[in-house]
This record gives sequence, C-alpha cells and structure tokens, in this order.
Amino acid sequence: MKGIGLITLSTDPVGEDAFKAELSEAPVRVFTTRVAYDEADHEAGGFIPMPDWPVVVRTLPPGDLVDMIAFSCTSATIALGNETLVRQLSAARPGLRYTSPGIAAVALMRRFGIKRIALLTPYAAALHRAFTPYFAGHGIEVTAEYSLYGPMSLVSDDDVARVPLDRLQNELGTLLASAGSVNALFLSCAAFSVSKPDLARFGRALGVPVLASVHAMAWHALDLLGEDRRRDAMAEAIGLNAAVFV
Repeated sequence: MKGIGLITLSTDPVGEDAFKAELSEAPVRVFTTRVAYDEADHEAGGFIPMPDWPVVVRTLPPGDLVDMIAFSCTSATIALGNETLVRQLSAARPGLRYTSPGIAAVALMRRFGIKRIALLTPYAAALHRAFTPYFAGHGIEVTAEYSLYGPMSLVSDDDVARVPLDRLQNELGTLLASAGSVNALFLSCAAFSVSKPDLARFGRALGVPVLASVHAMAWHALDLLGEDRRRDAMAEAIGLNAAVFV
C-alpha cells in the first residue's frame, strides 16, 4: 500500500474528491492537507503559499507512510515553474516523488506524443497568458486558447466548480473550431467539476481527446507509483492510445 500526500488549496471544493475517485481502485492511501495562498499575488500571476512548504508538509503523515506528494494546483505550477516547485517540495520533504497538474499534464502529453493543444482555463489574464509559454517550453504548442474568467465572472474556485458541463463542452467545441489541427484539448484547473466519464463524453462528441488537470495528475501518480495497468486503463478511458500520436 503506497501513500500519497495531497496538498490542495483551501478554496478548492472539488479537486480532492476528484483525485481520490480516480485512485479509488488502486492500492494507495491519499492523505490530504490544505494550504491557503496570497490571493493578491495569485491574481497577479504568482503563487505564495501561506504558510510555507515545510510547515505544510509537516501536516502530512510522517516516515514511510508517504511515497509521493501531489500538489493540486495547475496555475501555481505554471507560475512557479516545474523545477522550482519540485525543488521547494523536495527541500521540505526530501526523498519522495512529486507531481502537480502542470507537471503531470506535460508528462501525459509527452507520453502520448501530444504536441499541439487547445487550452480552456478559468484564470484572470496574467495567469492565463502564462500557459502558452509554459507549454512551449516543454515542446507543446498552444494553437488556440480561451479563458472563462471574464465571460462567466469566475471570481472564486467555487464559481469554477459550478460551471455547467454543457457550457464546458460548448466552449471546448468553439475553441476547437479555431484551433486548427490539434492532438488534444486541455481543460486547466483542479476546481472544474468534471469526471473521467465527462472527459470521455466530451472527447467522443468533439472527436479529440479532452484532458483535465486532476485526471492528468492522477494518471501521473499511478505512473510514478508503478501502477501501469491502472495508468493505461485510465488513459484509454479518455481516448488516449499510445499508437495514435507517435
């Protein structure tokens, strides 16, 4: 039995449950802690956890009960950068494996040869604009992008969680129409209320696989923990096949 220390935002109403649901059949235990953040800095495109990382990780179980730390915030990964986030987590709790939705999305896309995506987010301008160069730095081109922040007045994570599924599918379809040829659509934010069956349905309707933050992180957690069969079944369920893009 492996252990995952899940760090989620104090304001996220759905990410913890979604992550645990994706891992419910795997031989893992998920220990959750929550962290607040500097909201003013977050809106400006940065991320400062309150309290700092050593204090946060000390709220997780000690010793060999935790094999991995998963930090459930996509935009924070992009604001900090993968290397900085992993360095800070490993300094606070060394010797483990580490992931986040941003790190996991890149790992998932690389595994399946996904090089061109369209991007839908709920973020304010500064955070939203940071995604295209982030993915470009990892060899992934964002051919079209759109934020629901302004059109839907998404002020909080709870607002994001309440975006209807049909609105998400419609927005993804509109985005796809302007994206040209893409390998996948990426729905970025752990607070979107989507399940694996929802992603599969979106993908079938749009004709392109739809990836999302929490599910990418769950896939990467299974990968890092050596749960290959469950990892591959999860990818297949949302329309990803290793032979499709490579």
